[in-house]
Amino acid sequence: LRRDAVEIAVAQAADITGVPKIREGDQVQIGNHRIRLVGVDAPAVDQLCLNTQGERWTCGAAARDELSKRFGSQSWTCQTRAVADRRGRTLARCEAGGEDVQKWLAANGWALAYPRSSRDYEADEKAAREAKAGMWQGAFIAPWDWRARNKKTTILGAAKPPENASTILLASASGSVAPSPDCTIKGNVNRS
Repeated sequence: LRRDAVEIAVAQAADITGVPKIREGDQVQIGNHRIRLVGVDAPAVDQLCLNTQGERWTCGAAARDELSKRFGSQSWTCQTRAVADRRGRTLARCEAGGEDVQKWLAANGWALAYPRSSRDYEADEKAAREAKAGMWQGAFIAPWDWRARNKKTTILGAAKPPENASTILLASASGSVAPSPDCTIKGNVNRS
């Protein structure tokens, strides 16, 4: 019964429209609606990647900035897929100027397809990987692995990572080093 009630609520939810405030590569705010773009996972703003020369760059900030440049001044229409995730954000599929925002992110290498919520953007991710676009130009860790900070994480990308790539890529742009793998993350901090 609960699942049916959620599906009815989602079906009845009106589209969210307006010019967004781009928070991260996969998170925006339209009015008082905090929206998580469903089907893709972009790096956090403080996630680091390596370029083709093995130099650090803030790929998460770049993903946010590229999304903002491409669609930030346009009005978006977001179709609700779920009322809220565990952080209280609306999960939605969005378009701007008739273009699927998530498809653009994945096709340009600024987000990975997120198969836990949708397989719709896997072909776009593959095209970005083959074109060495966005994060795919160098080396990086999948955003979901970066949040977990595990030393056994697979390094993705076109560039052959240097010996110390894991240490560099597990670090945060806002901190000097990655947390110890012996330190268990106990939860996320949010307003509630």
